[in-house]
Amino acid sequence: MSALPQTGEGRALDIALTYPWALLLLPLTLVPFFARQAKSLRYSSLSILPFDGLSFFFSNGVKLLTALVMLLLIVSLTKPYLKEQTVERMGKGAQIVILLDRSASMNENFAGRYFGGGASESKVAMARQLLSEFVLQRQDDFFGMISFSTAPIHVLPLTQDKEAILAAIRATKTRGRGVTNIAPGLYMGLSYFSDIPVTGSRVILLVSDGAAKIDIDTQTTLTQLFHQNRVMLYWVYLRNKDSARLDTKPANINESTTPEYFLHQYFQSMGIPYRSFEAENPQALQEAIKAIGELENKPIRYTEKIPRKDLAETCYLWTLAGLFVLLLIKYFEVKTEQKLIKRYL
Repeated sequence: MSALPQTGEGRALDIALTYPWALLLLPLTLVPFFARQAKSLRYSSLSILPFDGLSFFFSNGVKLLTALVMLLLIVSLTKPYLKEQTVERMGKGAQIVILLDRSASMNENFAGRYFGGGASESKVAMARQLLSEFVLQRQDDFFGMISFSTAPIHVLPLTQDKEAILAAIRATKTRGRGVTNIAPGLYMGLSYFSDIPVTGSRVILLVSDGAAKIDIDTQTTLTQLFHQNRVMLYWVYLRNKDSARLDTKPANINESTTPEYFLHQYFQSMGIPYRSFEAENPQALQEAIKAIGELENKPIRYTEKIPRKDLAETCYLWTLAGLFVLLLIKYFEVKTEQKLIKRYL
């Protein structure tokens, strides 16, 4: 995904000098215009010599070049640099808060067999791997991270630093504990958007293998916050093969035994953009993550910090290039004088 052209201020306006006192040497650039550059040749009468326009142009050109080289050297001594800047850019993506379930049941595989937190067969390990791949595939998205079980844990605020995001996902390798309590996690996820401007799509990506009862007052507050912060919700439900489906009404319906069904009903009733993905094996989980990636490619505006850039090295290189040209000119000047001396003496 390519970023659109930058709309920030031009960088050339933010040049600063580390040692501005070196500019006191600037009058030295006038020396070439007053100093004698070549040995004079004696003629019996200057009036018989025609005006040599080429030599006049060449002589003044050498003076000008010498002054320019001295100017570059003085500027190099000031150590100029471009200040750190914040540039506004446009891209495609979203602000995504990953809300990852770390309850004890996430240590099971999709068949219900229990593993440790670091086992590659567990549901949380599968989710970790696919979320990492998802992050690597996205170019302009902002990601935040929260893990939750009985209580939520703030892991990472919204950022585009992919190394930090991947490290936050890897940090969930410890064994999961407690039960799935989604409401506090949703509260914390919504708080990530409360103090930042709306610059594109805002998404909470809930990855869990269960749910819990949410009382009416909490549901009302969460609904208001979703609308207030203009956040959409994706729920990747990691279900065991024997678990109830979200869209199928259970035979013995009870909010304590089948909270996932009721939570899905609540999410559908909030009046916000909401989609659920049921994954009962690693392939289905992979397809769910891929589908979410395809959905979230809307324009997003973001700022990028460009670090300070040293310009002294560039100035020194141009100074050396100018000196090289002056040495070439001096070399041919000496060769020409030697030929004239041999011819007339």
